[in-house]
Amino acid sequence: MKKLFLITTCFALAFSFVKIKAQGYQALHGSVFTGSTAVFNNPAASVHSAYKWDLTLFSVQVKLSNNSVYINNSGGTGSGISFKEGYHSNFLHTNADVSFLNFLYKIDNAHAINFGIRGRTYTHVKTMPFSSNDSINTINNFLIANRNTAYLQAFGTHTGWLEADLNYSQVLIEHSDSKLSGGITLQIMKGLSGAYFKLNKISYLETKTATDTSFSFTNGGAAAAYSANYDESSFKDVYKNSLGALGLSIGIEYMTYNTEENTNGNNNINYDWKIGLSLMDLGSNSFKPCIASGQYYSPNNTVTDADLSRKFTNISDTKSLKDSLNTLFGNNTDITDNFSISNPTRLILNIDKNFGNHFYVNGDLSMNFYSTSSSTKLHTRELNLFTITPRWETIGFGAYLPVQYNTQGQLWIGAAVKLGPLVLGLHDLGLLFKKDPVINGGGYLLLSIHPFNKRKIISKMDCPDR
Repeated sequence: MKKLFLITTCFALAFSFVKIKAQGYQALHGSVFTGSTAVFNNPAASVHSAYKWDLTLFSVQVKLSNNSVYINNSGGTGSGISFKEGYHSNFLHTNADVSFLNFLYKIDNAHAINFGIRGRTYTHVKTMPFSSNDSINTINNFLIANRNTAYLQAFGTHTGWLEADLNYSQVLIEHSDSKLSGGITLQIMKGLSGAYFKLNKISYLETKTATDTSFSFTNGGAAAAYSANYDESSFKDVYKNSLGALGLSIGIEYMTYNTEENTNGNNNINYDWKIGLSLMDLGSNSFKPCIASGQYYSPNNTVTDADLSRKFTNISDTKSLKDSLNTLFGNNTDITDNFSISNPTRLILNIDKNFGNHFYVNGDLSMNFYSTSSSTKLHTRELNLFTITPRWETIGFGAYLPVQYNTQGQLWIGAAVKLGPLVLGLHDLGLLFKKDPVINGGGYLLLSIHPFNKRKIISKMDCPDR
């Protein structure tokens, strides 16, 4: 199980960086200089942008939370990636996205359109408590260490999709000291990658002899499925055989002005307070299961741990894997029905305060609609919970210090900088400065082009009186 969790962790990390690079450009939430990617947090934010137009050529974000895999900095042969020892449960949550050519255009000061292409992926893995230590290198060693563990239970969910985002926002109500805007994003999706697995209360019986200790499996079940497009040989075939779906995000944003200080008139840069409420990522993606997907019941009690090791050695394809699983259980059923995995639907409250002299403080509360703690539902969710971000920001430069308490009860202190068109940030600096840090956090990068001169930006804004 230790190796299984390590392999799963490495797979999730590799997938996040390599496959199709979600939310979490944390430092930029609430900023009028975020541009086209502001709609990732609130669809109404585009009409409040400081820019007449903005093109984000490329953005990428990766976020990871786990409690078991850490970097061992002790030196010697023990250095590298290690697994937390002892008896405990384990979790792994990753999300990532990459976007290309996100474009914002403000038709006038009251209407804006925004569109772009994004790839997104989420992975969630959880195990019930089990024992682990560095001396475990075989199934037999693992079961000896867990002879007092009542049963083994674990589950995981993974989904990845490509989406085209079509966004529209406009000012709904405007007064001399405030305005209210609304926005909507239609997400046209293609489910490129879906998978899940479940180990359900696998129990075992120990048999001792004078020279050996063996185990046979007595109860429990398992299930595993992944999308049929994994078996395709080209991206064209993967895309062609993927199922389509629609998603929706909606939001409102209320902005107030300090009329005593705005002697030159109100605009989107010199607001006093900004409050946003958004409902993000309504919808789900569906997947066709591959032929190797199945459910398995009633372990064959004549199969020992030694048999298990032999059966899973040199497996070359999914058919071989399924053939091996069929011999381990007395009953099995093919999974033939399409399965759906929900998007990370959530309600976001965002409050931003402008203190003047280019200094702002942003508060962001994200409340997930779904939990990933149950093995009976296929859900995804965000790691964001509550974040406070002080920032100093001008049109061309910025420094950000997001402090986040996430859904896993972890406190992350991040940092980001803006240098002209480039924004670079880290979710948690602990990975750089802590001794033997657990691998958590991640980072983000954006490359955008837009007018950089303040006078040019304001001149491109429509007259507030319209």
